[in-house]
Amino acid sequence: MHREVVIGQYRVSIRAEPKTDEGESADVAGYAVRYTIARTDGAPVRPNFPTVCSYELNLGTALFPSVEAALDYGLAKARDDIATFEAQQDADRRSAAPDHG
Repeated sequence: MHREVVIGQYRVSIRAEPKTDEGESADVAGYAVRYTIARTDGAPVRPNFPTVCSYELNLGTALFPSVEAALDYGLAKARDDIATFEAQQDADRRSAAPDHG
């Protein structure tokens, strides 16, 4: 249960993992998701961080009901992180640019 996508200059690897009910049953209770973000050009995602990895994501305190729901949520959260990285990079470039005013 894995999905790979490229968003701009970032490669996102998303993994959904089945979680079983507590107790003796091996029934799948739902799914959790994690993602890893790397740059397609090999540059660090953030200074000194070649990749950024999420913690295990659940829907609040509940698990996702399906693999697709987990993967879709992971993709949405990765997109949010990428937007944050890009906004920070833009702000860093603006603050480093010489003022010609």
